[in-house]
Amino acid sequence: MKLSFITVPLVVLALVSCDKVKSLAEKAKSTVASEIAKKSGESEDSKADPELQKLVDQTPEGTLFRKDLPFPSNISVKINQRSEVSGRFSQKSELGSQVDVLKGTISTTTKVERSGDRVTYTMLESIFSEPVIEGEKSKDKPAPKVLETPSAPYEFVRSGSTWKSAIPTDFRIVSRAQTIAPFFDQLLIENTLAPRKLWFGKKRFKVGDEMQIADDFMPMLITGKVAGKLNLKLLAFEAVHGHPCGVFSVSGSFTRKQFSNFSGVVTNEDVTVESGKLWLSLLYPLILREDLQMIQTANSGGQGGLSTSGSGSAKVSVIREWKGTPK
Repeated sequence: MKLSFITVPLVVLALVSCDKVKSLAEKAKSTVASEIAKKSGESEDSKADPELQKLVDQTPEGTLFRKDLPFPSNISVKINQRSEVSGRFSQKSELGSQVDVLKGTISTTTKVERSGDRVTYTMLESIFSEPVIEGEKSKDKPAPKVLETPSAPYEFVRSGSTWKSAIPTDFRIVSRAQTIAPFFDQLLIENTLAPRKLWFGKKRFKVGDEMQIADDFMPMLITGKVAGKLNLKLLAFEAVHGHPCGVFSVSGSFTRKQFSNFSGVVTNEDVTVESGKLWLSLLYPLILREDLQMIQTANSGGQGGLSTSGSGSAKVSVIREWKGTPK
């Protein structure tokens, strides 16, 4: 799943109090925040694309979560993530340390693409909105803060067993590629650019079936060095942007060590999933949507010597608009 089932991006959260972000906030428009929130939280069409539905293996005995179909070589994924967070966070750097109590909503939109041995990551939008106070007039509402400005694409290529910058002379990409190289294959899985290596077996599932994921089977749902236990129950069959999925309720807890995102932030975390739902593809070993209520304690470190730790609660929604085509 998306960084801690979707880890609250601790270093980004810390930026909310930085002067740089405060200056950028003046350039943000409130309409942008409302539009992203709307897109991230809206109900997706539960009807599957007819051509994709033909590939679903469903019989009176139940439905199979397939892993036998050839995985597409060309993939494009638009990811909308919305996190309602409340917690206490501290950050340390060469300039000193500070503690912040943070409550609000982080809305992030990114795009990842893969064509064979070439991968592109693009930040489209990342903003923070403070809670709306009941009775507050529109003109008094604080403008959303820009956490990360839209970026030119970061393009990576496979070189032997590792991934490097597609443009060796672009220091921006070279530096990031070096930081995330040890985690790159895991990032491909996390961002649905590669199938999960562990998935369901030959068992056919019916609505109401339950299962427990633990120990060596945790990579079915969480990427990286992870230990814990999660309880699943099949609730329904729905689609995410036309892609047929099985919808599971989920609860449990896990610990994950040393995992990076595409920004090069490495995180350790302890997470309790109080409740939530997962939309698992019926065609490939992929997680296409997550709605989770969780409690998290985590610490992160990134480029530039900045480290952040914190604990709190988060209500997180991640929707992946996944499109895959053959070579």
